[in-house]
Amino acid sequence: MCDWPIEQEGYTWYGLKNDNIVVFLTYAEIPVQKCIEFVKHGDAGAVIYFGGTTRETFEGREVVHLEYEAHIKMALKTLRNIATNTINSNHSKIHRIVICHRLGVVPKKEESVLIALSSTHRDHGWRAAEEALEDIKKSAEIWKKEQYFKGHSWKGSNDNYLQ
Repeated sequence: MCDWPIEQEGYTWYGLKNDNIVVFLTYAEIPVQKCIEFVKHGDAGAVIYFGGTTRETFEGREVVHLEYEAHIKMALKTLRNIATNTINSNHSKIHRIVICHRLGVVPKKEESVLIALSSTHRDHGWRAAEEALEDIKKSAEIWKKEQYFKGHSWKGSNDNYLQ
């Protein structure tokens, strides 16, 4: 069993934590190396890592930072389902997965979302990670505020709620 804390000073919430899957939301900096180490597996020929980071500019506007809000219970359930489906739908080719999304303010160059997984072959891993990311963007109850020097914009899994 992994040694992930259930709650870390009130800033981290886990939706699932077992030998193959870890799903969590956190206000703290994402522990990238710990996530990568967790997914390593003896039957895996590939470890895939995706980290979505805050960039300097977006559509010609200088970004100050990103800020995320979530319906924590619903978002954890959605992320848990995505992680479970990723493992179950890939016919034992995905061995372990971590999905984490950061909440609150995320400074430039820091990860706001992380997907790490191990797979028997890299092609299965790349596809599974990309599908998981698209499912998160489409379904997770997480909303992003892009803060610019002049103004801001909100984005989320269902942008119709943000209009």
